[in-house]
Amino acid sequence: MRTTADQLRDVLDHWQSGTGPLYSQLADAIVSLAEAGSLDHGTRLPSERALAEALHLSRNTVTAAYQRLRDDEWLEVRPGAAPTLGARARGLDGMSYQDRFAKILPGTRAPLVGLSSACPPPAPVVTEALRDPGELLDGSLSGGTGYAALGDPELVRAVVEHLRSRGIDAHPDEVVITAGGQQALWLAVTALAGPSCPVAMEAVAYPGVFDALTSAGSRPLALPMTREGLDVTASVKLIRAARPDVAYLTSFQNPTGTVLEEEDALRLLAAASAAGTTVIDDRITGELALTGSPRPPFASLETDAAVVTIGGLSKVFWGGLRIGWLHANATLATQLRNRKAAMDLGSPAFFQQLATRFLTEHYEATLAWRLDAMRESLAATVDAIVEHGLDWEFRTPDGGPCLWVRIPGGNAERFAARASDAGVPVAPGTAFEVVPGQGSEHFRLPFYLSPEEMRLGVKVLAERAA
Repeated sequence: MRTTADQLRDVLDHWQSGTGPLYSQLADAIVSLAEAGSLDHGTRLPSERALAEALHLSRNTVTAAYQRLRDDEWLEVRPGAAPTLGARARGLDGMSYQDRFAKILPGTRAPLVGLSSACPPPAPVVTEALRDPGELLDGSLSGGTGYAALGDPELVRAVVEHLRSRGIDAHPDEVVITAGGQQALWLAVTALAGPSCPVAMEAVAYPGVFDALTSAGSRPLALPMTREGLDVTASVKLIRAARPDVAYLTSFQNPTGTVLEEEDALRLLAAASAAGTTVIDDRITGELALTGSPRPPFASLETDAAVVTIGGLSKVFWGGLRIGWLHANATLATQLRNRKAAMDLGSPAFFQQLATRFLTEHYEATLAWRLDAMRESLAATVDAIVEHGLDWEFRTPDGGPCLWVRIPGGNAERFAARASDAGVPVAPGTAFEVVPGQGSEHFRLPFYLSPEEMRLGVKVLAERAA
């Protein structure tokens, strides 16, 4: 079991030089671990003497660090007792994973413009296939039992070829077919994360991750973010200090749309390898590059880190297709394949057969079509925001289907409630935050719908929800 002193030693060892006096660095290290959730409210810190000895610092340095933390209300001190982290280190808020997920799901009432869920309408090839599946399958639709519990072999081969085309040296026994990316994520996290152990994740993250954390009995470790994306330097320090079981990372971040460049990915992978951390590379939106090219999967990079890659067809073809996959070492893949089969007897064989054709014959063309459509809708959305004179703040996303919008001085929960009442539901930023306050002024605005629908949605939000 790693002690608080162990974690602080790792943070200080990897702290950049020139960041201020040593006592200030020590205080900042304690705050960073508390803000990330690695040290919880009420955690007992070592005595001044014990921490000074453990870190090979003077006692005066520790005394000054603790005094600064007391002045800033990070520490609570009682006579004769060790200091503990105070109310500011409140960690993850009380929102349940059911509440989080409910905020991104469509309601029972049909909306005027549905913007709570970042799921696309079907691509033309999907519409045609559902109208006449026999034509797409050349009359080879196989009924049989309707089960393909361990994954249709042809679909597995198609996924292997797709992964290889992206630089991953994949083999059939390393692939698990899942009912979408959410199930793949749940399977991976619950298999890899131990009870009460930290899972590193971006400070705002896809709400579906919290369900997996709850099922695993794990806790989140918030990796700091800036407006431009993940703070990689600070995240490397936290991973080395906390040594989480799992680090959940994305190329195009959901909900912010920021990108993780290859050089930064390599730094994170090196830190994960040194800490014995398995990296889950969520590629569900990884192909949706709005500027430049998709960044390579982590498993394709020269690294010693253990990587599980998650992918799927929902963000390119249609959310209702519910076909995803994960790639891992053969031992873990076998375990998860059998576990998945026991859960639901596999995704329907019919949809797996359709997915095989989509992936082998229509993927690149449909991806290009989807990206063109998203760029048109994004442009229409931005034009509508400007037209209505809204003071919303956002950066143009590098990839993915969403704007992460800040309402200066606004309350995301109240805004989302008004938006829902107006018939244009959106997901408040609080559904995505790991540390309270990260999303309180934000909401997620997907732009998968047509330009006309996006203009109407922004118009209604401007008139009735602002």
